Amino acid sequence: MARSYVSHSCFIGVSPVANVLFLLSCLGCNNSGKAPAVNIVMPKTITTKSGIEMVVIPAGSFEMGSKTGRTDEKPVHTVWLDSFLMDKTEVTQAEWEKLGNIEAFSNPSNFKGSDLPVNQVKWGAAANFCNARSKLEGLKPCYNDEIVCDFDADGYRLPTEAEWEYACRAGTTTDYSFGNDARKLGDAGWFADNAGKTTHAVGQKKANPWGLFDMHGNVAEWCHDVYDKDYYLIGGGKNPRGPAEGKQYVLRGGSWKSVAEGLRSSYRLGENPGFADACLAPDAIGFRCVRKAPPDGTNKQ
Repeated sequence: MARSYVSHSCFIGVSPVANVLFLLSCLGCNNSGKAPAVNIVMPKTITTKSGIEMVVIPAGSFEMGSKTGRTDEKPVHTVWLDSFLMDKTEVTQAEWEKLGNIEAFSNPSNFKGSDLPVNQVKWGAAANFCNARSKLEGLKPCYNDEIVCDFDADGYRLPTEAEWEYACRAGTTTDYSFGNDARKLGDAGWFADNAGKTTHAVGQKKANPWGLFDMHGNVAEWCHDVYDKDYYLIGGGKNPRGPAEGKQYVLRGGSWKSVAEGLRSSYRLGENPGFADACLAPDAIGFRCVRKAPPDGTNKQ
């Protein structure tokens, strides 16, 4: 059963009065299993220099994990995050090919279509895309030649696992960003019951309360973090970045071939970055990018 929740988020560009009204509204949240009404103040969306829309995710804290989920989702722990920008949709093949023409890497997707999410993307290739996008926009790339991330750089990178779950939940504490009722998944995403064994154009289903599309289903999304099934035993704190070493990386959100269980906000999956002995079909794997929010709090590109 979901417990009552009061958001600690502070929305960029929103007056203190608006934030107070938002907090007061959450005092009425109940244990009905419905997602709390967290979209009273919608985070802003910006269009970057490369023409990709990003949502300004507000700074705040949340309870990461699940009390009733799988062992690797426990224990629930509090995480604090600074504001960041996240792609409104999964990276599409049109976006991938635009940068591919510049950086000379080809579209790896099995299911082809300009508005479909890029799929069959290895973790390292996703990091290289982030760097190419950073260079295109005159930002400092986050990844070096060994694909080690400089989190102080202002360029693009893959989201940490905590950032991904925080953005997916968008203030909710239920199994999915829309509540606990898995029967409503068809309204929010593409998965085994409705996808027809293929990916679909991004942004066709309902967005979550913060305006992010396809956080449940379509393609599973790479995170920056190394996967460790026991990580939550020591997880928590501010801006956590996952284990230092490991053979697998985290995938989040489920895909077109996932059952309802695999689309829960807290569901974790570890996958080999180069697909050797992959548990999930490579054509079910994609990603979206994040980057630091502007330090002055203005929502500039």
